[in-house]
Formats: sequence, C-alpha cells, structure tokens
Amino acid sequence: MYGHINLDLIEISEIIKGKQEKTSGRAACGNELFQMEEGHFMDLKQLQYFVACAQTGSFSDAAKILYSTQPSVSKVVKALEDALGMQLFERLPRGIRLTVQGQKVYQYASRITNEISVLENMATHGMTKWIRVSLNPSSWFANQFVDFYNETYEKNYHFQLTTAGVRSVMDRVRDYVDDIGFVYILSQQKENFLHEISRNKLQFVPMYETDVVFYPGKETELYDSGKSKVELKDLDGVRFIQNYQDEFFDIGSVHEESFQWKDIDISVLTNSDYIMEKMLKNSKVANISGSYLSENKEGTTPGIPLDLGDSKVIFGFILHKGEEMDESVAELVEFLKSRLPKH
Repeated sequence: MYGHINLDLIEISEIIKGKQEKTSGRAACGNELFQMEEGHFMDLKQLQYFVACAQTGSFSDAAKILYSTQPSVSKVVKALEDALGMQLFERLPRGIRLTVQGQKVYQYASRITNEISVLENMATHGMTKWIRVSLNPSSWFANQFVDFYNETYEKNYHFQLTTAGVRSVMDRVRDYVDDIGFVYILSQQKENFLHEISRNKLQFVPMYETDVVFYPGKETELYDSGKSKVELKDLDGVRFIQNYQDEFFDIGSVHEESFQWKDIDISVLTNSDYIMEKMLKNSKVANISGSYLSENKEGTTPGIPLDLGDSKVIFGFILHKGEEMDESVAELVEFLKSRLPKH
C-alpha cells in the first residue's frame, strides 16, 4: 500500500498545512507551532501508522490491521514523535491514549491519509465514485442500502460503510474520513448533542422521530406478558444486550431525571446483529432501541413501547457545516427519506 504513492520525506509543514511554511525550523498548525528537530522529516507511512494506532488505541491492534508487528509499529510512531519533537501518545498499562498535542495532529493526519486512500483508489480504479458512510448499527438501514445499491448499480458507485457509535461517527465526519454519518439520539439529549455538533463545526439534519421500544428476550419474564407498554420500574432485574455503538448516552443528558443507560444493567455489548438475535432468542436478556429503525428482533415479541414521557429516538445525518453535499450522497439521503414512513 505504502509503495503506491511515493511521498518520501514530507516536511511537517507540508503535511499539516499543505504548503511550505518554513520559519526557523518550525511548522505552524493552526495556532500551534510544531518544532521539527533538525534533519527530521515525516513520511506517509508514519502518518498511516499513527492514525491506525489512534483509532485502535493499541500498538498491537494497529499492527494487526497494518500487517506488521507491535515492535515495528512502536518504532515508527516513536520516529514520528522524534520528528515532531512531541509526545503523541500516553503509554498506559493497557493500550495507548492520544495526548492533547496528539489529538491536534490526529485531526490533520486522518484527513491526509484518507485523501491519500482516495487517490490510491482513483489510481487503481480510475474515476470511480466512492461514497463513504458511517452509521449506528441499524437493520433498517441495511435493508434500505441493499435496495439503493441495486437501484444505482449502473452508476457504478462504490461504497465504504462503517458502523460506529455517535461520537465516532461525529469524529469520522469531522476528520473527513467519511462523507456523511447517520446516527440516532434520544430527544432529551438533543441539546447537548447539538452543542457537540456545533463545537466540531458540523451540522445535524433530523430525518425521523420514532418511539423507544423494549424488546424482551424469549427467556425473560416480560416475554409474551401482554403488556401494552412498560415503564423504567418494570426493568428492574432485567439484563440487557445493546449495540456498543449506542453511544448517544455518552453525550450526556440535559435533565438528571431523564433516562440514562447507566440506569439499566447492560450485561452484553456487541456490534453484531446476529449475536443480538441469538441472545434475544435463547437467553434472559432484552434490548432497547427505536421501534422503526431497528425493526423487529428475530425470536422476540414485536416490541413493547417504553414509556419515557416525551422521549423519542431521533434519526438523522451529520455533515460538515456550510459544505455542499455531494450529488451521490444527496441521492442516498433522498432515497432513505423516501423509505421512511410518513407522519
């Protein structure tokens, strides 16, 4: 991969700002000045290794996806830190974590490596159109995507789909890793969510509101209970399986008395719909999600509305603020809108 595009010894000023900006051995990045040690340069491989480490939070996990070794990855990252004259990661007993300076470098590095990937795809496939999407897991979206792909087959679109939590989707769109991100949040958390969106110079466009629904597993006492709705008090003693990307609870809530994921016993976190369906069909666990966007869980009841007052699940997409949506991305959005039920 690294040999396809020869970017030997790119100076830090060229990498981060895209242009030469030499001032007494320093390179500017926004309001920050990154000291370059004399004779040190940065190459593309270092950036790609750095981004992989930042995204996985582990040298060893990054080595696996880079088809390298942990010592080799550590050595490359250390060389990058020496070139920049700063520590990019905190070395923890279990894994690594970006430093404040590392977070700033990551914003630029992820965008650069992503654009290089686009160029590589162009070199390999010509002017093939790639649509890069990140999203919270949703069987509804999966079904719609199959139909969209079939309908646009002759246009030869190519897709990169990544399931992630709300914060990760936000970061991926912010860093230009993806063109658009689809997420769902609880309505009472919308205020804090929009604050995060604004702070990251993004915009959120709501598409649909749906009820919050409780899906009891087949082995739970509430399965086939005949209840028309359930309340939070009914969930005492119930264990839950949730998508680990249900991270709208991480954004926080405006009202302390409102629903929080910490109020329920999540015993299994997964990003696999298959595992979730198997667990709901054969174990004493339940699931909470949106009534329409999740569709019925196989092996469970159709779902019981969860009474959270005025709380709804809001489905929508994230884009860069003030930037025009690509025509192919807009086509996907309009297709999804056409598939949502009319109020």
